[in-house]
Amino acid sequence: MKHYLSKTIWALFIIVGLAACDDDEQLTDVSAGAPSEVSADFSILQDNSGTVSIFPSGKNANSFQVDFGDGSELSEEFVTGKGVTHVYPEGTYNVTVFAKSITGEVTEMAQELVVSFRAPENLVATITTDDSNPFLVSVSAEAEYAASFTVDWGEDAAAAPTALMPGETVTHEYGNVGVYTITVEALSGGTATTTYTQEVEIVDPLVLPITFESPTVDYSIYAFGGGGDAIVVDNPAPNDVNDSPKVASYTKPSGSETWAGLARVLSEDIDFSRSDFIAVDVYSPAAGTPVLFKIENRDNADINAEFQATTTVANAWETLVFDLSGRDAAQTYGTIVMFFNFNISGTGETYYFDNIRNIVVENTELPLGFESENLSYNWGGFGGATGQVVDNPDASSINTSAKVTQLDKGNGAQTWAGISLNLDTPLDFSNGTTARMKVWSPEANVPILLKFEDSQSPPDGNGNPSVIIEVITNTTVANAWEELSFDLTSFGAFDENNTYDRVIVFYDFNSPGAGTTFYFDDIVLGDSAIVSLFSENNTDVNVDTWRTDWSAADYEEITFEGATVKHYYNLNYVGIETTNPTVDASAMTHFHTDVYVNNATAFRIKLVDFGANGVYDGGGDDVEHELEFTNLTAGAWNSLDIPLSDFAGLTTRGHIAQLIYSGNPSGAVDVYLKNIYFHN
Repeated sequence: MKHYLSKTIWALFIIVGLAACDDDEQLTDVSAGAPSEVSADFSILQDNSGTVSIFPSGKNANSFQVDFGDGSELSEEFVTGKGVTHVYPEGTYNVTVFAKSITGEVTEMAQELVVSFRAPENLVATITTDDSNPFLVSVSAEAEYAASFTVDWGEDAAAAPTALMPGETVTHEYGNVGVYTITVEALSGGTATTTYTQEVEIVDPLVLPITFESPTVDYSIYAFGGGGDAIVVDNPAPNDVNDSPKVASYTKPSGSETWAGLARVLSEDIDFSRSDFIAVDVYSPAAGTPVLFKIENRDNADINAEFQATTTVANAWETLVFDLSGRDAAQTYGTIVMFFNFNISGTGETYYFDNIRNIVVENTELPLGFESENLSYNWGGFGGATGQVVDNPDASSINTSAKVTQLDKGNGAQTWAGISLNLDTPLDFSNGTTARMKVWSPEANVPILLKFEDSQSPPDGNGNPSVIIEVITNTTVANAWEELSFDLTSFGAFDENNTYDRVIVFYDFNSPGAGTTFYFDDIVLGDSAIVSLFSENNTDVNVDTWRTDWSAADYEEITFEGATVKHYYNLNYVGIETTNPTVDASAMTHFHTDVYVNNATAFRIKLVDFGANGVYDGGGDDVEHELEFTNLTAGAWNSLDIPLSDFAGLTTRGHIAQLIYSGNPSGAVDVYLKNIYFHN
C-alpha cells in the first residue's frame, strides 16, 4: 500500500501544478516516457556497522524512492544525483528502487544486496582485452559475501578506483602500450577485503601490414578445425622474397578437418581504397598447395569474400596475391581467415607466412615508364651489358620523369651486348605499329636496336626465340633527351598476330663495348591513347602552371591517402594552363579526373580551346564549355570519366590550353585532384 499511496500523491502534485498554469503557459509536451535502464550502486561502510549508501540512476528518471527490503518504511523521495543511507544487520536483502519520470510514470527495479561482515571468498575476476581495440579492457567479478567491488586499472596512481557491482562489467581504455597491474578488490560490510591482481599487456593495434616484427603488437592468430594457434618464430630460410627475421608458423595436424585454418579480428577494417589485392609471403613444404585467403565483416561472418592461390615452389618463400575485387564494396571487412592446403586433411605439415599487406597490382607492359613503386623492372644483361632503373640524370626537355633505365655497355662487351625485360602483357597493336622510345646518349649517330621476342617460340640456331622483331634507329643528338621511332612493319617477319612478350635494348649495336653509359625511358607503342596532364602511370605533358595568377584559390601539391595530389582550398575558381604547347585532344573521346571534395555543394569543370592560332584572343576561334556536378560524394574519391561530347560548346579540341575548376560555396571549397587526362 505504501508504494501505491506514494504514486497517488505524486500524481496529485502534478495535477495541481498543471491546473495552476495559465492557458498560454501550458506545457506543450511533458511526456518523456517511463524511466528505463534503472540500476543502483551500493556502498557499504567497512566498519561492521552495516551502513549502506544506495545511489540509484536511470534514464528519464527525475526522482527515486527505495524499499530497503528489510520491512522498514520506504525512503523519502529524493532527486536524481542524490542517494540514501540505511543500516542493515548481516543478511541478504532484495532492495527495490522506484524511479519516477517528470510526468509521474514509475519504473521499479529489484537488486540483491548482501551485507556480511566477513571477508569475501572465492573471488573470481574476468579481465578481457577487446578484439578490435587492444587498448580497451573490460572487468567483471563475483565473490561470495561480496556486496560490491572496486577496480584499480594500474595506470594512474592518483585516479580513484572504478566502482563495480555484481553482475556488471566496467571498461577502461589505456592511453599507451605497456604492462599494467589491474587490482580487483571485493568489499563486504566488514573491515576485511579480498583482492585479485592480474597483469595485462597493452600492445599496438593489429592492422595491415602484418609483419610479426613489432615487440608491442599482439600477433595472435587463432586456429580452428584442429591444431594449435600460429606462433611467431625465426625465419627458417630467408631469401630475396622474404628476408625478415620473424615470421608466423602454423602446423596443420594429422587428422585435422579439411577446412582447418587460422583467423584473427583486426583492430580496424581493411582499407581497400587503393587496391583490391592482398599479398602474403608463404613458405610451403610442397608446390601445388592450395591456399585460401578470406575476409569477413567483423560483426557478420556471412558477409565475406575469398580467393584461392596455389604455391609454386617447395621449401622456399614466394609471394601469393589474392584478388578480393569480388567483395561487396559497400561492406567493411575486419577479419582475416587463412586456410593452408584447403579441402585436404592435415598430415602434420608446417607452413610459414609473413607480410600480410595491401598491394597495388601492376603489370610490366607497354607503355613502359619505370616510375612504378610496385614493379621490379628486372633487366637481364648479356654479352657484357647491364641494366637497372635509376634516377633521371638529366630531367629536362622532353623527359622530366624521375626514373629511367640505365644501360652500361662495359669495356670489351660483345658487339651484341644488351639488356632484356619480360613483359606480363604482350604487345597490343590496336593503336599502331610504331614503337617510340626516349633516349639519352653521350654520342650522336649511335645505332640503337630495339627488339621484341615471343619468349615461348621455338629456339633458333643460337638458342634464342625464333619469333622476333628487330628495328635499328640512330641517335641524332649527344647529351640530351630525344625520342626515337621504330617502325615495326619495316622488319620483314613482323606479324601483329604473333605474341611478343619480351623487350630487348642494344646500345651501339655491332660495336664492341667501350664502357659507355646510355639511358632510355617511356617505351610506347602506336599513337598515344592518353594525353595526361597529371597521373601516376602515364607520361605527363607540359603544364605551364597549376594555378594562374588570375585564379581565386590556394594551391599545394601534397601526398594524400597515399598518392601525390593537387590540393586546392579556399577555392572560388582556379585556372590551369597548357599553352606551351597546347593539348591536342582531337583524337580523344573522354576527359578524366578524380575528385575528392569535403564541402562542395556544386563542382564545375571548364575546358577552353584557343583555336587554330593557339592564342587566346577573347573571341574569334576560341571555344569553351563548362559542366556542373552537384551529386559528388563528400569525403570520398569521385572518378569522373566524361565524354568530350558532353562539352557541347567545345567545337574544336586541337588546341586545348585551359582547364578551369570552380565550385560552391564560393571561396570555401576544399578539393583534391588526381589522374587528370584525356583518353580514348
